[in-house]
Amino acid sequence: MKLLPSCREVRDHLTEYAEGTLTRRERASLWLHLLLCTACFAFYQGLRRLPGVARALLGAQGAPPEEAAEALRAALRRIAGRKE
Repeated sequence: MKLLPSCREVRDHLTEYAEGTLTRRERASLWLHLLLCTACFAFYQGLRRLPGVARALLGAQGAPPEEAAEALRAALRRIAGRKE
């Protein structure tokens, strides 16, 4: 990655940046770009908020329907090799 990556390169690596899996040099390059580019910084902020938004939406719906929960349990039993 270049010292100052393009917006496309930044978008391609933002997940790794958020997860902390980039090298120190790659993190520094992305950080510098995010400081200078308001569009990429806004995209990054949205990406960071996504897990919380998903949790809030899923929590607002309450528990899954019982048939969905039973289907999941049956699938897990099949995977585990215990067909009941």
